[in-house]
Formats: sequence, C-alpha cells, structure tokens
Amino acid sequence: MAIRQWILLLNALFILAPMSSCGSGGSKSTGTTTTTSSSRPQVMFPYAQGWLGADGAYSVSLGNGKSLWFFDDTFIGPASAASRAQSTAFIHNSVGLSTCNGMNCTIQYYWSGMNTASPGPVFVAPGTDWYWALDNFIYNGTLYVALMQMHAAGTGAFGFAYSGSVLASISNYTAPPSQWNIVYQQLNTGGSVVPGISIVANQGPAGNPDRADPNGANYAYFFAGVGSPPCLALLRIPLTDLSHLARPGNTDWQYLDTSGSWAAWQDSAATLPSDSAQVIHPAATEMTVRWHSATRQWIAVYPAGLTDQARYALSSSLTSGWGASQALYTYPEMQTSSANYTPNVFCYAAKEHPEFETAGQLVFTYVCNSTVESDVTKNMNLYHPIVVTQNLPQK
Repeated sequence: MAIRQWILLLNALFILAPMSSCGSGGSKSTGTTTTTSSSRPQVMFPYAQGWLGADGAYSVSLGNGKSLWFFDDTFIGPASAASRAQSTAFIHNSVGLSTCNGMNCTIQYYWSGMNTASPGPVFVAPGTDWYWALDNFIYNGTLYVALMQMHAAGTGAFGFAYSGSVLASISNYTAPPSQWNIVYQQLNTGGSVVPGISIVANQGPAGNPDRADPNGANYAYFFAGVGSPPCLALLRIPLTDLSHLARPGNTDWQYLDTSGSWAAWQDSAATLPSDSAQVIHPAATEMTVRWHSATRQWIAVYPAGLTDQARYALSSSLTSGWGASQALYTYPEMQTSSANYTPNVFCYAAKEHPEFETAGQLVFTYVCNSTVESDVTKNMNLYHPIVVTQNLPQK
C-alpha cells in the first residue's frame, strides 16, 4: 500500500491489538483553504520545493508569526514538480515552517536529503520502522514531539503494527529542521497505550491544566489512546523529568484513575490498570485538546472515525466533565455534490491551531484521502491539510 490509509489503519490497530480497556470515567495546484471572514492569516500549503502533499499537520507556534507544522506520510519529488505524477519518493514524515506577516503567509518545507537522490524523513526510526508525528509542546527552551513508532506486519491495507511510541526532544528547534539535534526517549512499547495523541503543558487557568491539583502546573499531560473502540486516558509526568522520562526506568509517570486521583503507572507496564479513567469518549487516534481562556473551557477537536464529520467536545476541566461529542464540520469532499467526491474518499486528521485564531474563532485542519490510490495520485485537491475557520463553540 503506497498511501497510508490513516483512519482505516489505526482503527484496525486499535481493534486487532491487545488493548487495555478504559475504566468508566468522565464523559499546480495548491492546498485549498476554507474560511469564514477573518482578520488573521490562514496559512496554506502550496505544492512547492518538491513537497507534493501530506497528512498529519499538528502545529506549534514559535511566536512572531512563525509556526512549525508536522506532517506524516509525504509525497516528494523534484523542486520543480507540480503533480504527484512527478513524485519520486514517499517518506513517512516532513516538517514545514510557516511565516505570516499581516495577512500574507509563506511556508518552507523540510525533510532529510531534500532535493537529493537520497531523501528521507526528518524523524528517523531504527531499522525498518518509521515514525508518524503526534502532538507537541515547547518547554524551557526545548521542543518535544510525540511519535508513533510503526513497522510492517502482514500484507494488504492493514499490514502495519505499532512498535511503540517515543518522545523526540529538540533543543535547537529554532534552527532549520535540517540542522536539528534530535534525542529520542521511549514512552511505551507496543500499541496498547499510545501517549501523545494530544499533549497539554502550561495551559489552563493560571497555566495549571489540572484545577483540582494546586501543583498541577508542574506536569505535562499526555492523552493516550487505549481500548476498542478507542477512548482517551490521561497520563502525566513532572516537567522536571522531561530529559529523563523514558520507560521503563522512570517511575514518576502517573495515570488518572476512575476516582479522579493520580496513581503511579508501573514503569515496566505496557498497559494501563483496569481502573484508568475514560476521560474523553469516543475519541480518535489523532486530535487536539486546547484551553481557551476567553471562554474558560477546554476544546477537543477530532475526526469521527469514517463518518463525514469532524467533531468537538467541551469541558471546564481537563480531567473530567467532558460533554457529549458534537458536530463541528461536514467534509465537503465526502458529499456527492463535490467535484472531489468518489465513494472511496474519506477525511480525517481534524485538529486545532490556536495560534491562527482571533477572539471568537476556532481554526482547524483536516485531510482527505482515498482507499483507491489513483484517486490521490491523480487529484491534487486531495491529500493535503485544509484550513477551516468557524465560530468558537461554547456551552
């Protein structure tokens, strides 16, 4: 399978892998941009520099109008290429650096061996494994990026499996990605618990993500996919441990249990205990959870499996009280009236990008793919992040 079928693959992995259960808890074409009226720039994703489309698209603000973007499976070709017919390689991750000045945005793409005969991903896994990027955050002068480590297993559309998950640390993240010094630390092995689907640090009231814990600001919080169908458990680690959090070894990892308390997660365990709380359900294998100070609420933005909708949920607390999943956006590409529609097209990867929002706005991206490879190789309107701006949901 030349193109990653993200939702199909990861849903299959959650169903087929031996998962720990969640306990009962609280509830030349260019990338098209869809917006409502906005006084903030909305970055686009042109096919340029040999970058010919990708999915994923978590972002992090660097300040001064700059953001890093983390893409997953990426078509690449010569610097002058304008279509996937000219693609010469397919790498498992790439990075973009967008710069916005007023309403004008540009983006520079990066990958290893860019525009050479030996291209490769930015994040390199050992052996024949590969990395797909999850969420990220910046703390104390270092960028941290969670990664899924994958390997081939079997054949066909579901011929993949988890090797584990890691956290990449980049102390020189303000340098061009081609110059990054990347350190990898093991978060977990296998696919029973996948930390980093969304990560929260230094957010929430007064910068404290856990309002019930006066010391909650001293931790980074990792939403982890568990169970079948997947729900989100919540883990945390002291911020002072970020340079030495690898498991097994670090005994400071905690999980949220069904009583709302934090319990020690055994450092050698690959699964969570049966009393781990189900924090958000249903959930997704890639999503974002972000704090909005103006409305004093957390918003989870995520795709809804193979349906034609992106969805959201709200809570005033990170650890509990999440409301029911609600419709956020219907993907036009999955409607029969769309010029991009085929019965094989599906859309996914919905996630929020607060650095591009003004008061009262919600800015998110999604990606559309197809179970038929030729749909994607021939249609440049598919398989790239699409930006949407809508009114900020409120309770």
